[in-house]
Amino acid sequence: MTKLPERFTAAAGWLVLSLLLGRLFFLQIVRHSYYDFLADGIRSRIVPSIAPRGVIYDRNGVALAESRLVYELDVLPYQLKDAQLVLRFLRGIGLDVSKLSRRLADKDYLPYELLTVSPELTPRQISYIEENKALLDGVIISARIVRYYPYANAAAHVLGYVGQIGQTELNKLKNYGYQMGDIVGLAGVERYYDQYLRGVNGGRALDVDALGNPVRGLRSLEPMPGADVHLTLDFGLQRQAARALGDRKGAIVILSPDNGEVLALVSKPDYNPNYFTSYMSAAEWRELVTKDHPMHNRALSGYPPGSIFKVVTLLAALESKIDPLKTFICQGFMTVNRRRFDCWRPAGHGRQDILNGFVNSCNIVFYNLGLLVSPQKLADTAAALGLGLATDIDLPFESSGFVPSERWKQRNYAEKWYPGDSLNMAIGQGYLLTTPLQMAVLTAALANEQHKIYRPYLLRKIVSVEGKNILQNRPEQVSVLPFERRNIALTRRLMREVVDRGTGLNARAPGLVIHGKTGTAENQQKDHAWFISFGPYEHPDLAIAVFVEEGGWGSAVAAGLAKELYVWYDARAKGRR
Repeated sequence: MTKLPERFTAAAGWLVLSLLLGRLFFLQIVRHSYYDFLADGIRSRIVPSIAPRGVIYDRNGVALAESRLVYELDVLPYQLKDAQLVLRFLRGIGLDVSKLSRRLADKDYLPYELLTVSPELTPRQISYIEENKALLDGVIISARIVRYYPYANAAAHVLGYVGQIGQTELNKLKNYGYQMGDIVGLAGVERYYDQYLRGVNGGRALDVDALGNPVRGLRSLEPMPGADVHLTLDFGLQRQAARALGDRKGAIVILSPDNGEVLALVSKPDYNPNYFTSYMSAAEWRELVTKDHPMHNRALSGYPPGSIFKVVTLLAALESKIDPLKTFICQGFMTVNRRRFDCWRPAGHGRQDILNGFVNSCNIVFYNLGLLVSPQKLADTAAALGLGLATDIDLPFESSGFVPSERWKQRNYAEKWYPGDSLNMAIGQGYLLTTPLQMAVLTAALANEQHKIYRPYLLRKIVSVEGKNILQNRPEQVSVLPFERRNIALTRRLMREVVDRGTGLNARAPGLVIHGKTGTAENQQKDHAWFISFGPYEHPDLAIAVFVEEGGWGSAVAAGLAKELYVWYDARAKGRR
């Protein structure tokens, strides 16, 4: 075999050595920072530091949602030296360890998984654990920040609740800095203003040994708390409205007629948003599932309005130049195309002009108006009052309600509009759907002197951690009622007479000026009760829509609830509360 020249062998050796040295230089000098970063990732653990969410206040500075520190108890199985001793000790201080005991016995955990024993410890339990720390290897107390709603259910459908972000939401929001595991608003104001409330999370990097035990801290980034949100809500009025509605299903919405501020928004049944901030117990879950849809916000949902819609029909008739003194005979029913249409009063009202027909809520008068006013005029008048469109309130999941028309029926059912459709629509039945919020907006527009429709809103301002105003809200005018002022004035006068001598007598309160309209909407089970009103003074402070699901007569139930609120509000204004 021929030997390679020594000079060639030496050159090859130097070439290989040069390549190795070059590679070492590249890895250790050029790419030093990159591989140092990877090494940090291998030998360190990032302990996240969750940013406290901003506080939510009512208009008077009452804190309705805040963050608080709680202490959680976890167990790290591989660090347990005497599992039975630990279980006995934890059981002795009043903790339920049945789930932990089962998982330890079955080895149902990952190598370094933390097993949660209690999401929140009492000060006494913390003291016992700290005193016996030397015997409790593997038992870890850790602090965490949770959302807290001090008044529980009282404003649940306004505030909403928080929870871990889901995959669907993450897909939408990941480009805005959201990550898996983030706590986000899932309903109400918490959801609508989440980007302001959530703050910026921090974290702490720890150097760990081969077993994952912390050795030293590397670096940390302090979390930045979220901004504070100040609402238009008057919590005193909110709580009183919730008490008035009690255990009934339904909703109460109260607006300021002058600017659209939401002073109270109640939906029942409700729920305790604190249930969602930690680990929900079996009892809490049972409470949610046994109630009649407590998560459903009835204030923003569509229902047949019944006779409160007669406000719309009256205005449509007046705008159509129908004489308000025109009379009709009510004998308790009328027949159109061989179909019977009943009045709510079986004995009938006798001869009634349109004015008294409104005050007494006579169906026969309004059936006739439904025949005299074109279906399109009814639909246009409803639209001018804000019905059939979402109000664009700063809450999620609002229904737009529904106002039917001839064109809609032809397109969707391939049927013409029958006289019976007009009769039903004139008294707020048939295909019509309105929300309590929409009816409160309609009422507020009739109540304010300029007859403006304002967008209802909950946010007054958002304030940063440094105390600077990030956002200051202002009233937003949507439109002005396009009706003759004399027709609006007549409608207001008749609403006053409804309370003084008509179907709204249950809302009458001595010394108070209340305008209203009762409504009873047919339902498959028991009828729904409605009452819309404004008062309690000549220049009204409140526009109120009361809706009681399956509540029966509006005059008997809903009107009385409104009276309670006006009396309470007046007493507070005069310093008697």
